[in-house]
Amino acid sequence: MEKKIMRIHLIFTCFLGCILFSCSPSSLEDFHFEGESVTREIIEELEMIQTREDLALHEQSLKKKFEKLVAIIIQARQYQIDYPEEALSHQLLQESEISAKLMQEIQRVYQIEGGRESVERAQR
Repeated sequence: MEKKIMRIHLIFTCFLGCILFSCSPSSLEDFHFEGESVTREIIEELEMIQTREDLALHEQSLKKKFEKLVAIIIQARQYQIDYPEEALSHQLLQESEISAKLMQEIQRVYQIEGGRESVERAQR
């Protein structure tokens, strides 16, 4: 796997781990659902990209969605730091289907001319 794809995968997997450690359905579970929702939005947007022109059209929107996902990850991590007792009693769950789908779509978009550069700019 390419470094960028691996980084995205690691970030998302860590995100899922952070939010799935909780036993409180009104806290980290909320982060999980919100993060999963944003990830689905990213996937939907990536699925719309078929050409180089589509890349240019969707780059800013993808950037905003990636930024939103990162903010959720940071908030979930901060919650976990603030309430460590919740995280200690739970195991990390396996990579989810949505994470695999995100990886698949990013890999597909990378195959489009200029796709890699466009996705990387959106992630900055």
